[in-house]
Amino acid sequence: MRPRYGRDQDGVWRIGPVRLLVVVGAGYLAVVLALAALTGGGDLGPSAGAGFGTLVPATATPTGPGEGTEGPSVSPTSARKNIRVGSVENRSPTPSTPPRTAAPPPTTAASPPTTTPTTAPPPVVVTSYEAESPVNGLAGTRTFTCSGCSGWKKVGYVGRDMGTLQFNGLTARAGGTASVTIAYVNGGDPRLGYISINRGRPIMLSFPGTGGWETVGTMTVTTTLRPGVNSLSIFNPYSPAPDFDRITVSVR
Repeated sequence: MRPRYGRDQDGVWRIGPVRLLVVVGAGYLAVVLALAALTGGGDLGPSAGAGFGTLVPATATPTGPGEGTEGPSVSPTSARKNIRVGSVENRSPTPSTPPRTAAPPPTTAASPPTTTPTTAPPPVVVTSYEAESPVNGLAGTRTFTCSGCSGWKKVGYVGRDMGTLQFNGLTARAGGTASVTIAYVNGGDPRLGYISINRGRPIMLSFPGTGGWETVGTMTVTTTLRPGVNSLSIFNPYSPAPDFDRITVSVR
């Protein structure tokens, strides 16, 4: 009778049916586990092998002759935690990138506004003319000493159809409106006088009293002068006019 397992008399190893089932079952389980490992780790990266526990092949434990009803026992090592590449657990935080803002359009230098140069008007010139000046017309008049007057002199006997005082040499560079201030002396009641520019139409003026024949008062009138040299006459054909110290002309 041949033995159930072991080497027989012909030198051939023989295995009993129970042990044969154990060996075949262990081999099948090893193949299944290997295929499962290959299939489950297909999506792993280079470090996939480190994410699984070590597979221990199944070993058949013999129970002695006539026994062998127990199946294979598998002793797995302590399982490690499976970590997939790119999972939330090992993914490095992505730095937040601020949104791009549109660059401002390039600025261009604005061209300066074109201006048309204008010619400034000539400045106003203020000139004083003394009444007793020898360049004036003094026909029929008299010159008197006056302590309150400019140059301590004044011109009288103007009016009452006696004399006419004419200021000559009034210069206006551009001509136009002129302001004429008349300095006079009147120690009595108001007196009338007429003025004429360049022997034009006369203008009548009323000169109030100044409080004495040494006290000077002023009166300002507005008239028009022509460019160049002008003249101003003071007279009164009907009654005496006041005495006169000087005139001041403001004109361009």
